[in-house]
Amino acid sequence: MAKRGALLLVLLLGLTACQIDIEVGIGFNEDGSGVVTVDVALDEQAMALNPDITSLLLTDDIENPASGWSYNEPRIDEQGRTSFSASKPFGSPEQLELVLAEIFISDDVFRDFTFERDTSFAKIDYRVTGVVDLSDGMDLFTDPELTDRLGGEPFGEPTPDLESALEGVTMRVVLDLPVGPEREEILEFGGDRATRLEMTAQDESGTAVVLRWVAWLAFALVGLSVLIAVAGYLLERRARDRSIDPTVTQETLARTTGSAPAQPPPKRLRMVVLNPLGVLFEPADEPAKLLASFAAERGIERDDEEVEQLHHQAVLGRITPGELWSGLGLDDDPAELTEQFLDQYTVRSGARDFVTEMTRRDLPVACLTNDISPWSSALRDRLGMEGVDTWIVSSDVGVCMPGPGIYEALRRTTSVPYENSLLVDVVAEHLDAAQALGMSTALLADARPKAGEAPGHAVVTSFSDFFRRRPRS
Repeated sequence: MAKRGALLLVLLLGLTACQIDIEVGIGFNEDGSGVVTVDVALDEQAMALNPDITSLLLTDDIENPASGWSYNEPRIDEQGRTSFSASKPFGSPEQLELVLAEIFISDDVFRDFTFERDTSFAKIDYRVTGVVDLSDGMDLFTDPELTDRLGGEPFGEPTPDLESALEGVTMRVVLDLPVGPEREEILEFGGDRATRLEMTAQDESGTAVVLRWVAWLAFALVGLSVLIAVAGYLLERRARDRSIDPTVTQETLARTTGSAPAQPPPKRLRMVVLNPLGVLFEPADEPAKLLASFAAERGIERDDEEVEQLHHQAVLGRITPGELWSGLGLDDDPAELTEQFLDQYTVRSGARDFVTEMTRRDLPVACLTNDISPWSSALRDRLGMEGVDTWIVSSDVGVCMPGPGIYEALRRTTSVPYENSLLVDVVAEHLDAAQALGMSTALLADARPKAGEAPGHAVVTSFSDFFRRRPRS
């Protein structure tokens, strides 16, 4: 279709200094199908050079319905140029490359195109990547078979400085995902390298946004209720202190009344919650520190605070992994960088056996983590971690530990009350917040605390500690 038409355009350029704009639009639907549109705009000089250009561009394969191309009637745009366009649908990213291969003589101009759709909590993430290679310059427009028939000259006669003719050609590639604005890339013919394209977009449910605000409002009301209750308790206690003998205790009161002091009902454990980064997977270092070291090994020195801020934005779901790597100054392929970064993680000794034992005891296991959702999924797949019933990842819910919102997301997802859950983590601040909500907590540490140290949580140094029999009192 466009191969013969493009050759005619170059013929025009070889004879006069006219201006030609080529736009290749790729529009995607939610399932990865879509439409490729090729638009060629000629200025008045190009149109005056050959009034029959319309019939020349309308080649047999365009007129043939079996080709799949739909040709639109020429139109005059606001700049006075005559625009010719044709479009063809594709059913998948694989079919997309076949359609794009019909535009130029070379099949390698458009290659390695991928489309990803990741559905998570209340949102859908889209990502498209691909490579556009215009380094062959004039060879992209010339037909070898026709050149041979013309005695080795693309236009039938010697034409000086063909490459300079391409200065009148503007090439644009426009990507359009199901949501968000279009992404336009202006490219030049010739050069010594290909151009990599990448575009991301996110579709967030309006209902989910409203529910999130309602949840925060509910948290605020709960917090206000707690403050009122605490204030009332303090006022009541102050009044009692002024009127009751301070030496009277609950025990002495029980002895005088003949009743025993009330005991809180025992908690029944219904779910074990683990922070996979540090508990299931090692190393247990903060991911931001690992990122800084990863960049330094590749010659990029970044301030620790700057790395921490970039990582925090990523685990909140506000930037993509590609934007994180770019912000760190690493311009290699984001997928390869992610794979190399995750290579340093291994499964902690005893972790698989612990999860298996919990399953045997019909005790569900959930994971709660401050992480980037694609990284979390890739890590659990790479290391083959099975048996975990629920994964709550910060970038999916938009809030990190120790923020109360991520714990509430866990409670709503599992329907297990806080008081029936045990959280095991390597970060004390995460456990403090969980304990304040009523969860049981355990700190996984390298060693037991020294005398005088009180972390405020049960301390274990290995998974086997959970199965040791406690001495009877």
